[in-house]
Amino acid sequence: MSIKDIIWVAGILILLGTTWGMTSQRINAMEKDMDRIESALIMLTKMDSRIAVIETEVKNINKKLDNMNK
Repeated sequence: MSIKDIIWVAGILILLGTTWGMTSQRINAMEKDMDRIESALIMLTKMDSRIAVIETEVKNINKKLDNMNK
C-alpha cells in the first residue's frame, strides 16, 4: 500500500468512527426521550382513571341529592 492509500483508509476509518459516535449520541438521546414519554403516558393513565372515579362519585352524589329533593 502506498502512502496515499493509507491516508484514504485512515480518513475513512476516522469518518466512520465519527459517524458511529454521533449516531450513538442520538440513539441515547432518543432513548431518554422515550423514557420521558412513557412516564408521561403512565401519569396520564393514572389521572384518567382517577377522573373516572371522581366522575362516578359525582353522579352518585347527584342521584342522592335528586332523591332527597323528591
